[in-house]
Amino acid sequence: MGMALCLGLLAGWSSALAAEVAVQQRGEVWVVEDERLEVRVDASAGALVVRDKACGYTWQQPPRETPSAQPRFRDVQVLPNGLSFEADFGATKGRPNTVRVSLTLVAGTGDVSIVADMADRSVEVAPFPFLEPFLLDTPRGVLAIADYCNGHIYPLDTRPFPRTTFSASRLDMPWVGLCDLEKGFGYTLILETSDDATVRCNVYKVREREVVAPQILWQPSKGRFAYPRRLLYRFVAQGGYVALAKAYRAYAQKQGLLVTLAEKARRNPNLQRLFGAPDVWGNASLSFAREAKSLGVEKMLIHGRTSPQDMKAINELGYLTSEYDNYTDILPLEEGKEVDSHHDLLPDNAVLRADGQRMTAWLTWDKKTQYMKRCPARWLPAAQGVIPKVLAQFPFLGRFIDVTTAEDLYECYDERHPLTRSDKRRCGEELLGYVRSLGLVVGGEHGIWWAVPHLDYIEGMMSCNAYFSWPAGHLIRPK
Repeated sequence: MGMALCLGLLAGWSSALAAEVAVQQRGEVWVVEDERLEVRVDASAGALVVRDKACGYTWQQPPRETPSAQPRFRDVQVLPNGLSFEADFGATKGRPNTVRVSLTLVAGTGDVSIVADMADRSVEVAPFPFLEPFLLDTPRGVLAIADYCNGHIYPLDTRPFPRTTFSASRLDMPWVGLCDLEKGFGYTLILETSDDATVRCNVYKVREREVVAPQILWQPSKGRFAYPRRLLYRFVAQGGYVALAKAYRAYAQKQGLLVTLAEKARRNPNLQRLFGAPDVWGNASLSFAREAKSLGVEKMLIHGRTSPQDMKAINELGYLTSEYDNYTDILPLEEGKEVDSHHDLLPDNAVLRADGQRMTAWLTWDKKTQYMKRCPARWLPAAQGVIPKVLAQFPFLGRFIDVTTAEDLYECYDERHPLTRSDKRRCGEELLGYVRSLGLVVGGEHGIWWAVPHLDYIEGMMSCNAYFSWPAGHLIRPK
């Protein structure tokens, strides 16, 4: 008994030691290491090297084209579980963008956390490239990314590479990864601050091979650095792109971004009507619903408005009644009318761009009607004025909110309703959260990671609409 207890204590002590992060200096090279990873920081060369002990692969950055007489990483300081250093990344109006970079390991996990900050966050900055990417030099290497089309796997040696830049704020999920399809190892690069960032896919020559790797560019927020920028490298030893996706899923769950349909259905039982239901547009009549029921259609998501009495009867058939709504694209408010989904005060409540012009939105196919882009700060007030009145008359069980989760983030420079890109994202969360708070099943266009807690269904994510070859949204019924 005593021997077993002693051995148990020794095993626990040994495990605790193994989980620690050690930092040591070897000349100009600093080493940050735990039981899973070894990260070498070469201050003179300005280079990082990561050795994944679990799979034996060493991740290296591309070599610098021109050597430097001075250390590229300056003022190296030891931190708990890592270190920080100062470096210049590009320049703004001839002034170097001097950034303090913090690099830490999360002991035993395979995670490398990187934070970029500036001493003066109010300083003006132009977009600038951050750390060089880690390269994957294997014959079966691929890049995995959820680029507005439910995701792609791009072989790293594809020429020409299908996309060279991705707006990080419009990725369906804010990560990009590399992995070896044969051996399964790789990394997920999670952009923890994706609102003001770009993913650039550069081509690098490694020995006799040319491969693509993702580099992050930080974009200004209202022209300024504004806030700390965060990346998380999560290295996996096996499992390929599935492991990369699961790595992000685990991260999203920890951040409270993963809300399952089962959990949503417990909060709103009407969501059960959605499971297995066809998504029907174009006929919301009671006669159609009854005919569908008689033919064995047990569930149906049916969009459109009929009389309140007929809608009540459709609900009693077990179907889910819903309606189209859109708070993004607006026309001028007519005299004597109230603000609604599609009308608002113009130009006052339209987005004001940095160049002083109001932002345009939908243009009809005949080019006769130009919608304007309502400032997202005005989405929620408009919805609060519209939806309760609709529900007081019509017994809808759901609502489809168009555009909000399909478009990219943008800024508004109107002093009456100014927005950063992050503010714009939060406006979308608030709008969808409000619709959900009314007890409705909530749908949206295309979908995006930050809307997962708020949306119950999405339309269009798998239709690859970033590459439409025909103007589907502009079709007009022939006469």
